[in-house]
Amino acid sequence: MDLNTWQDLISDWYENRKHDQVERLEAILYQAPESVFGPELTDEQSKAIACWLDGCLRVFQYARYQNHQKAYQILQYTCAKLEQAACQPMTDILIKDWSLKRLQHLTVLALEFCNQQQDQSEWQQQANSLIELHVALMRSLNWNESRKHDQGLRH
Repeated sequence: MDLNTWQDLISDWYENRKHDQVERLEAILYQAPESVFGPELTDEQSKAIACWLDGCLRVFQYARYQNHQKAYQILQYTCAKLEQAACQPMTDILIKDWSLKRLQHLTVLALEFCNQQQDQSEWQQQANSLIELHVALMRSLNWNESRKHDQGLRH
């Protein structure tokens, strides 16, 4: 599926959505073409990745109080796709930066979610793992302000 077709699908969901159509939204999210995540930054790509992330968060919120495992899996899926975008060598640096910033927010959201669960021992292990993996990822990418400046970006 190409980016324009996918954007038509998700736009249609937004225009005609109902709260009971989360399964449809989820199916659309899983059909997202790789061009949603780069490698080139375009207006269409930028809108698509923002809609994709918003959709993932909507599915998470819907499942959050009904199906803890599914809610957590949605967060993990979302994080994995953003990590993948950030780790692709040919992906535009602004997409990488955007992805990593959102990934940091999602990691905090996932930690809060783990801490709110009843079975603290299982979820505490998940939280510890999240922290270790996030730190390792950020260290491996060496993502910081000096790196962005080294690549010619000034904010």
